[in-house]
Amino acid sequence: MHPRRTVRAALPVAGLALSLTAALAPAQALQPSPGSPNSGDSILPTMGNGGYDARDYAIDLAWKPKDRRIVATTRIRSVAKKSLSSFNLELTGLRVREVRVDGRPAAHRRDGRELTVIPLRAIRKGDTFRTTISYAGRPRTLDDPKLGKSGWIMTGDGATALSEPIGSETWFPVNNTLRDKATYSIAVDVPRSVKAASNGRLVGRDVRRTRTTWRWRENRLMSPYLVTVSIGRYRMFRSQTSDGLPLVTFVDSELGRQRSARRSLPRVIDFLERRFGRYPFASSGMIIDRLRVGYALETQSRPVFPGSAPDYLIVHELAHQWFGNSVTPDDWRHIWLNEGFATYAEWLWDAREQNDPGVPQENFDFYYEIYGPESRFWKVPPGDPGSVGKLFARPIYDRGAMALHALRMRVGTPDFNRILRLWARRQAYGTASVGDFKRLAEQVSGRQLDGLFKAWLYTPEKPRGY
Repeated sequence: MHPRRTVRAALPVAGLALSLTAALAPAQALQPSPGSPNSGDSILPTMGNGGYDARDYAIDLAWKPKDRRIVATTRIRSVAKKSLSSFNLELTGLRVREVRVDGRPAAHRRDGRELTVIPLRAIRKGDTFRTTISYAGRPRTLDDPKLGKSGWIMTGDGATALSEPIGSETWFPVNNTLRDKATYSIAVDVPRSVKAASNGRLVGRDVRRTRTTWRWRENRLMSPYLVTVSIGRYRMFRSQTSDGLPLVTFVDSELGRQRSARRSLPRVIDFLERRFGRYPFASSGMIIDRLRVGYALETQSRPVFPGSAPDYLIVHELAHQWFGNSVTPDDWRHIWLNEGFATYAEWLWDAREQNDPGVPQENFDFYYEIYGPESRFWKVPPGDPGSVGKLFARPIYDRGAMALHALRMRVGTPDFNRILRLWARRQAYGTASVGDFKRLAEQVSGRQLDGLFKAWLYTPEKPRGY
């Protein structure tokens, strides 16, 4: 054997192979292929889809109260992240009448909640494309033993869509992952006897003889679980905050005028702006409806409250406008970034109302003392609850708030306040992780916080030494 001669002889062939590979690689990379039918979320791995980024939804929906149906068209403007031969959306129930991509008829197929769209022509990476889906039927209410009721919730005089975490797909086709934020235009055609609330600004009403179309626009990016439509016999109230933020509130006509809640709303927004920075959206308000769901929801710019809106709930859902809605977790396991922060905002509000800055420490001490080391309270780590059934467990909220107070004790109140404001400002309208928050806290405080974050957010046992 002559290794040196063998190597010399092989060099031209190897060089040719490398040059061919380099030449073919770009072409192969551009070959169209199906988009992923899931987004890879660690808690809800089958939710959402890959291969494209939805940029804007335009939903036109007509409500037919006699048979409780909708007739709707959703137009989605997206950008391809790879060359696509097909792509997926989620749509539960409802009958698809027609699908078009860039104005051309497109084939489609249904597999459970997955709607696969096969365009007439492949979509190239980087291209903007528009999908139009016409559909109709009775939207479903999802009733999950672990998550409760969500989706399209029927009421005596209409319906309200509550979508956390997956309910949006019951009434419009969507890339149903919190990572794919988009802007929304929502037009709701209803009988004149009812009103239709939604997200963002009320940009117009088309009033006809028997029906009215309510037109809403959310220009700031919004995750699908925060989208709502609420139809009912409402009283509508307009007001504004001290700095001119418009407030539009809808109250079920059988729930009175809710004066106390309406008076509290601008006070709460003013308070939260002083703590976290400017309110992140162009409008705010509330929807107070007769709902039997057992929870309020921070639907973007206009939270939904079941039956009444006490101050602590208003504070919680309005705090989410900064923490959860503007700054959205990039994975459902990071839900502490929503619920721990909103719960801590309640503690800060209580301190203001009681004129006692020691309230957060008192709350921390209370929970720390009443739950012993063996309590189940400590078994769910807020930074990674581990399963869908624990997404809304009390430790995510209360232990989550305690984790923030532990951070405040470690870094001091001035740095803590700066961390929260910077977090809300730097991550505005995007998605982020607990790791991103930890890096910011370390940057601002100049402290190494591995131990604190591990003990309070990732260890299923009671932190020691407090």
